[in-house]
Amino acid sequence: MSADPQSVLRSLPCFVISLPRDEERRAHMQAQLSTLALSAEFIPAVDGRTLGGAELAAYDRQRALQVYGVEMMPTEIGCFLSHYRLYERMLREDLDVALIMEDDLEIKPEFPAILADLLADPAPPWLVVRFESQRGRVREPRTRKDRGTTVRQLSAGELVKLNIHVLGLGAYLIRREGAQRMVAYGRHIFMPIDQAMDRFWESGIEPYVVRPMQVRQRPDLVSRIGARAYERRAGVPLWVKFRRRLQRMSDSFNKRWYWLRH
Repeated sequence: MSADPQSVLRSLPCFVISLPRDEERRAHMQAQLSTLALSAEFIPAVDGRTLGGAELAAYDRQRALQVYGVEMMPTEIGCFLSHYRLYERMLREDLDVALIMEDDLEIKPEFPAILADLLADPAPPWLVVRFESQRGRVREPRTRKDRGTTVRQLSAGELVKLNIHVLGLGAYLIRREGAQRMVAYGRHIFMPIDQAMDRFWESGIEPYVVRPMQVRQRPDLVSRIGARAYERRAGVPLWVKFRRRLQRMSDSFNKRWYWLRH
């Protein structure tokens, strides 16, 4: 599959989520996009340090403890809302597809050609395609399960369907139906946005990636979310741990049942 990147990408809505104070990150992303001949709108991220009552009202603490296992950090809630509001915008503006990125990325030169190939497909099987993952087994699979199933050959890689979690939303294409499902599924916030999307048996968004991975987070840029420290689990009441163990057993069954039905 091959397509002229410029002709296909000219009308692609592209958004970069960035805190207004992060001028260096925005300049870095703008320079990369210019080199790749991509244009983007920079969207002010929701600052987790200044969340108001209306924003916090969507946070479901009890479900977070049951599913995520700990309280969410305000920065995680802010990140969730930043992506969620773009899904709402896609529905308001009736956008068929959009490219959403964060501002701490390194992007490969082949990225525009990959995008063009995916967008030129008249019958795409995916609702979301992710170009970045924080899991080594997704980036460089070593087992058959990790490799997944190749769905399409692209000009500079392959589209792969997984049945494992991707973990990461640094850069991804999302179609309108995917935005609809995430708007419905994300009305109650209970875990980080990338992990919520990974719950495909509930959201209905099956995991697709492109290999080789076209994007990676810059190691020299500190995450604005902050470390998801293990220490947050210290002192969690036993009843919370018990409910989470039951939830994980339920999730394991529901994942297998989902793939059996599909």
